[in-house]
Amino acid sequence: MVRTWDDGPAVAVEVCPVCASLRVQTVEPDWFTVELERGDELRRQVFEIEFSCRDCGSVWS
Repeated sequence: MVRTWDDGPAVAVEVCPVCASLRVQTVEPDWFTVELERGDELRRQVFEIEFSCRDCGSVWS
């Protein structure tokens, strides 16, 4: 089997919608302590990822 560069997974790059910069990072949610009896309740939630631009400071989802 011949392996080429096209065999790998696709890479998606987030671009700032304001200034078109590629210097984008994810915004980490605040860490908190979860009581064990509430763990299942919190795991069912879908968390939205927020991004922020290191150049212009804009934040989006």
